[in-house]
Amino acid sequence: MDYEVRRVEIDGEFKVCPVCGYKDGFHSMFRREGESTKWMFICPNCHSVFDPGFTLEGTPGAQKVSALGKKST
Repeated sequence: MDYEVRRVEIDGEFKVCPVCGYKDGFHSMFRREGESTKWMFICPNCHSVFDPGFTLEGTPGAQKVSALGKKST
């Protein structure tokens, strides 16, 4: 991991980047941590990564995808 993950608390709406001021929202990113998956956000302008503390639990029967976007076998 060669980037800093910034912890944020969402109060109402999280649309403006607190680092660069970009105002049009974020891209999503997902990172596997044990049996759960962290859901984080990336600013498309300055590429800062933000963690609001959201976690996704696995879905039975869901298809696994590698870090390169290829289906795992």
